[in-house]
Amino acid sequence: MTALYDQWQAARQLRQSEVVDRRDQVSTDLERWQADRLAHAVQLRQDLDQLMADLRANTTLWLAQTTADRAAQILPRQQARQDYIQQLQADTEVLLANYQGDREISASEVRQQLEYDCQMLQATVSELRLEIAQELRQVQQQVANIQAQTAVDLAGYRQEQAMVRAELLPQLTAYVEDLQVQVQATLKDLTAVRQQAAVVNQEQRQSDRAALTDSVDAMFTELADFRHQLQAQRAQLSHVVWGGAAVAQTAPAPRPVATRPAVTSVPTRAAAPAKTAPKAAPKPVAAKAVSTRVVPAKAAPAAKVVPARSTPAKVAPAAAATRPAPVATAVAPVAPAAVAVASPPAPEPPSLEEVVYNYLHLAQGARLSEIETELGINRFQAVDALRSLIQKDLVVKQDRTYLVQEEAVL
Repeated sequence: MTALYDQWQAARQLRQSEVVDRRDQVSTDLERWQADRLAHAVQLRQDLDQLMADLRANTTLWLAQTTADRAAQILPRQQARQDYIQQLQADTEVLLANYQGDREISASEVRQQLEYDCQMLQATVSELRLEIAQELRQVQQQVANIQAQTAVDLAGYRQEQAMVRAELLPQLTAYVEDLQVQVQATLKDLTAVRQQAAVVNQEQRQSDRAALTDSVDAMFTELADFRHQLQAQRAQLSHVVWGGAAVAQTAPAPRPVATRPAVTSVPTRAAAPAKTAPKAAPKPVAAKAVSTRVVPAKAAPAAKVVPARSTPAKVAPAAAATRPAPVATAVAPVAPAAVAVASPPAPEPPSLEEVVYNYLHLAQGARLSEIETELGINRFQAVDALRSLIQKDLVVKQDRTYLVQEEAVL
């Protein structure tokens, strides 16, 4: 142990000396780079100043030359523009005179054509009015004939309808009475079948619930055995690491035995009325798997019942597959004295969702007011818990009654 500590100290001093050398080297490089950068900046600023001076001189010279050239070109351009304006005004006057003559000729021709068209339209309108008046008189005569024929046909149809009604009314009355009798008989048969199916489903749920209770008890027994095995393995590992007489350890505090989660007590209720069941054969209720958290180095908290869809045949292999992995315990150098074992933490109380789910499972369904009264919670807490369970597909709502998903499937 001492040799390892000396080696670690020597390596630490070597690393510290390397860090100091590296820091000195970095400081030297930074100072050198700073000086180079300052010299380069001074040279660059001098070059920029010389370039700006040359650029100013060239710009001044170019502006003077450009101003002289523009002053020399102003007079010729003004003269050319004045000549172009005069020529354009003369051409425009000639063009406007030509357009005016053409417009007067076109206007006289269009006026004559419009007068002729108006005379032709007036003659056509007069002829159309005469033809429309004659056709209107013919249509009125046809409408009168159709109305007379319709009145005659309607009287005959009404007479035939009255005769048919007198013949079919007794037959329809007898058919309706017979149909009512058949419907009542069918409803009675369906009620009897529904009651029988409800009794069968009730017995099936009770048997499945008993089987689920037995499987959960078996799983908690296996959990208790698994915890005892972990305790023995931990004691054996401590004996291998510390030896028999190196460290005196106190006896570990007794761990809590794995028990089923507490369920809110439900008052005795009358047998639930038979619920309407579909005609299909009842399906077996899937058992709910129990997920437990096992912490080897600390006391395991109370297991929580998390309802899930898994068959009873798969529960035992899942629990048996959970075997203790090699536990790596952190060993710190301590003085040879008694090692105190931390007391196990208190079991976590069940959440409100678990309490509501267990109550619905035992009560075989309940309304919102019954859940509030029996569990002693307010409306908001009940609604939030039920909404969360419905979103997880654990509870369904039927006719204002909340049922567990397995019971609703039946």
